Formats: sequence, C-alpha cells, structure tokens
Amino acid sequence: MAIARDSDSATAVVIFENDPRQATAYQELFTGAAFDAQTALPNQDVQQLCERLKPQVILFDMAIWEADTAYVFGVLNGALGFERPVIIALATLPHQVRRAKRFGADNVWIRGVDDAAGLPQLAGDLLQQRRDGKLKPRAPSTPL
Repeated sequence: MAIARDSDSATAVVIFENDPRQATAYQELFTGAAFDAQTALPNQDVQQLCERLKPQVILFDMAIWEADTAYVFGVLNGALGFERPVIIALATLPHQVRRAKRFGADNVWIRGVDDAAGLPQLAGDLLQQRRDGKLKPRAPSTPL
C-alpha cells in the first residue's frame, strides 16, 4: 500500500480506513485533488509511517476498533519526529463522533450526510486555518 512521496510540494494525506474499497475511493478522491494520498491500517507502524511521510492531513475512520483508534490518536497527538497533522475523523454513529472529539480530532465528517467529494476542500481549508494560526491542534480530553 505504501507510496513514496515524490514531491515536497504535494500535501501528504494518510487515510486510516479498514474497508479496502472505501480506502481506495478516498485515496483516489484525494489524489485527484492533487494530494499525495496513502492508505494505512492501525496495525502498521504508525510512528515510522508519520516520520517518513510527514503527513499534513490524517483521514481516520472512527469505526475502527477503539483500542486501535486510541493508539493511532496517541501517536498523532504526541507528534514525535513529525508535525502534528490536521485530523479529520470519519464517523457515522453518534458515539463515534463523541469519541473523535474526545480523542482530539480537528474536524468530524459525518458519512451519509456530508458529501465525500468535499473532503479535499475541507482538508485544504483546515490546513490553511492551521497555517494562519486559527486552528490549533486539539488536545484529547481522554487519556490515550
């Protein structure tokens, strides 16, 4: 699944999605919007992946098992060896939305309500807000 970054000018996005079809669809969506997108699973070495790719955006499926979710958010919020990326959580159910907020997601995208085609624009907007100092990394409200 790994792809090498071919340019420092492309915005790197890592997509944590355990459904291969969904992962591919999100990857194609972001690649088509000129992002450098890669899919990953929480069982991969998240720390090493982030140190190597230095993603600016993380797209995370909140339906992934809670312990794996906590592990990934812990690595992302710790941001050792890389800058803490903007985290967009993908949620369907109310408890997933609550968990995303508790774990420190910068934004929650509600699947089935929000049109996925807008995700690259949202990612770009959030990155610009981060650059402008208007979006500070959210601290988790629960231990990870």
